[in-house]
Amino acid sequence: MNSRALEQAVRAMCQEVQSTSKKSPDWHSLTEEELLYEMAVCVFSSQLLFEVAVAMADRLRMEGLFQVEGGYFDCAAYEASVVSALSRPVEVLSGGKMRSTMPRFRNRLASLLASSLAEIHGQRQSLRGLLSMASDATRARSVLVEKVWGFGPKQASLFLRRIGYDANLAVLDIHIMDYLRYTRGINATPSALGRLSSYEQIEIAFQDIAVEFGHTVGCLDLATWITMRVAKREAMLCV
Repeated sequence: MNSRALEQAVRAMCQEVQSTSKKSPDWHSLTEEELLYEMAVCVFSSQLLFEVAVAMADRLRMEGLFQVEGGYFDCAAYEASVVSALSRPVEVLSGGKMRSTMPRFRNRLASLLASSLAEIHGQRQSLRGLLSMASDATRARSVLVEKVWGFGPKQASLFLRRIGYDANLAVLDIHIMDYLRYTRGINATPSALGRLSSYEQIEIAFQDIAVEFGHTVGCLDLATWITMRVAKREAMLCV
């Protein structure tokens, strides 16, 4: 598959994504508990398969671990509670069947989550408050990278997209970067993508492609992700 054929495939997938897309949530209507749940999904998914990350976050929500009040926050006790909750297998849907899997990296992920809540709620703040005070999506992302342990630009962008804060932020994962390199000659190291300034430069290029295609960044993002996964799996593309 050459670059022209790949772009045509992504364009076609954009049409399908647009016709089947669901309405994004309105973050204003989400509770603090729901925002913390989405934050955890994004932190966990940076280390694990997305389905496993969701199952782990579901476990924590079921055990009330996102019902956090402002003020004094016992970081060590909270971290221990998260580790305990994730020390039992979680159920994950895979291949149309449910399977049990033991959460990996639970100590590290519990530490990241506990540290994030200490940084936010321990300082008498909230995710909702931080988002409300941000002047725009770019500033909101910058604040999240600063406050949420385990959030780089990509995870913060994914979080903001999932809660419906802004559909014009790009989630520059490996599939998107492979597409940009293969079709536009744009390349970047993982360390560069970890810097907001470098991330935003590449994001602008991806936003320009979205305008060229006549779709939102979110639509192009998902269409590219699906197309690249299929192309790689079917060995239609060597990257």
